[in-house]
Amino acid sequence: MIRKKYDRMNRKRLYFLFVLFLAAFFAIGYQLINIQFVHASKYQGYAQYQHTDESVLNAKRGKILDSNGIELAVSLIERTVYANPREVKNAVSTARALAELLDMDVHEIQKRLSDEQLGFVYIKRQIGTEIAEKIQERNLDGVYIKNESKRFYPHHDLGASIIGFTGIDHTGLSGIELQYEKNLRGVDGKFVSEKDVFGNTIPGSKQTYIEPIDGADVVLTIDAQIQYLAQKELAKTVEEYSALGGSVVIMNPNNGEVLAMADYPNFDLNNYEQYDSDLYKLNATSFTFEPGSTFKVINIASALEQQRVGSEQVFNLSPSIAVGDREIKEIFRTQNIDYSTKQILQHSSNVGAVVIALSMGKQRFWEGIKEFGFTQKTGIDYPGEEVGYMLNYQTWPESTIGAMAIGQSITMTPLQLLTATSAIANGGYLITPRLAREVQLQDSTMSTAHEFDRKKILEQSTCDAIKDMMLAVVEDGTGTRASVEGVNVCGKTGTAEKANMHSPGYDEGRVITSFIGFGPYEDPQVAILIVIDEPQKGVNEIWGGTVAAPLFSRLMEFSLQRQIMVD
Repeated sequence: MIRKKYDRMNRKRLYFLFVLFLAAFFAIGYQLINIQFVHASKYQGYAQYQHTDESVLNAKRGKILDSNGIELAVSLIERTVYANPREVKNAVSTARALAELLDMDVHEIQKRLSDEQLGFVYIKRQIGTEIAEKIQERNLDGVYIKNESKRFYPHHDLGASIIGFTGIDHTGLSGIELQYEKNLRGVDGKFVSEKDVFGNTIPGSKQTYIEPIDGADVVLTIDAQIQYLAQKELAKTVEEYSALGGSVVIMNPNNGEVLAMADYPNFDLNNYEQYDSDLYKLNATSFTFEPGSTFKVINIASALEQQRVGSEQVFNLSPSIAVGDREIKEIFRTQNIDYSTKQILQHSSNVGAVVIALSMGKQRFWEGIKEFGFTQKTGIDYPGEEVGYMLNYQTWPESTIGAMAIGQSITMTPLQLLTATSAIANGGYLITPRLAREVQLQDSTMSTAHEFDRKKILEQSTCDAIKDMMLAVVEDGTGTRASVEGVNVCGKTGTAEKANMHSPGYDEGRVITSFIGFGPYEDPQVAILIVIDEPQKGVNEIWGGTVAAPLFSRLMEFSLQRQIMVD
């Protein structure tokens, strides 16, 4: 009986062990199938990661140069501290040592060093060489130093909004840095090698080296000397008149090359994060405003092109005119006068401008303005360009044509206005402005950055007639302070009331003064627009001819001299 009992117990033990063996066998088999077949790619990836050391070889970002080769943006070598948490033996003591040298929070560093699931973490980027050497002297396990590029702008605020800036990862965030990111950035390379369990490279193992391709250099149309003077003189004018700000755009009217675009206030590219982000915008392409009397050039050019008026046609003009529910008055005149079309522009007659617009009628007037590109972007190679505002003529109240005739009830960017006026200077072609002249590739070949594009919108006879009128504005009209000694220049003044912020209509105490023109008269090579926002002084001292015209004169004289020197 006892023996039978023991036999039954042994058989039970054998059955149990057999079942346990089968369970273990199937568990192991399942795990092998799971590893080798179901999740094979996953574990292969783990193995490859553990046995492969891959280092990124950063491409050098290309330079940004002015039209004469002056460096406006370059890349410098800085040091970066990083760590492999798996190799850090004591996260607490290592974090304390790094925090002391890098002036960082010790708990933040310790948190990064303690995450052993990661094989790479940044500690601090772009540190000085002296601090990097002190860290290397500590010989901290798992802590390394590598070289990285840092963007540097040698001339600080020169052309700040044009050039733009990059982030800490060297990616363009604004301006030309963003517009030509793909060209400037280049292509990173890499170095791949096999490593042992301790992270050391295995001698004689397979190694792969892919050389980085450095970014291309971008050559701008900007002339650094013209840009410098534009910024300097604009700042003086804005401060002299305690204005909110101002903008200058200088361009070659024949090919659209922008020679300078200045804004004030400005900012330092090397410390851009310390400034209000509104300053990053380029006013030439983002600031929309009602142009006021500078728009009379477009109005009259359109009427001449459509042959609705003649250049020498004489009009008997009253001191005011009713258009719909609005009365438009002359500023100083209180009696009737006979003015030719030329004199209407020369003396900036509001009533005369309205009469000329009415001669075209709503539809023709609207279609004529559209030809100058005011309902579309100029197409400049710069990110975030804005477009002005102009309602379709079919929705206009009766008074709108009168308001638009004198540059109200329509908005545009400074660049749109200068591009339109340049068509008069260059013989009737609407051109596409450009900021980049060429992209210089690393193999020394050159790529054109922007194709030259233009559209015929005016006959030469129209351009000649308007040029004569704009010459008269500077010689004996509202823009005499824009004259340049020894050079015949063409221009037009503008003084526009700003829309009331709290109710319909305009605020007489807030104006934008401007001056637009080109020269020399015989063969225009430079076109300039000056815009000064809300200058402050005596009532009879705030006009386009008193505030903006003198600045135009100084910049025109210097720009023409530079053009002759460069050519």
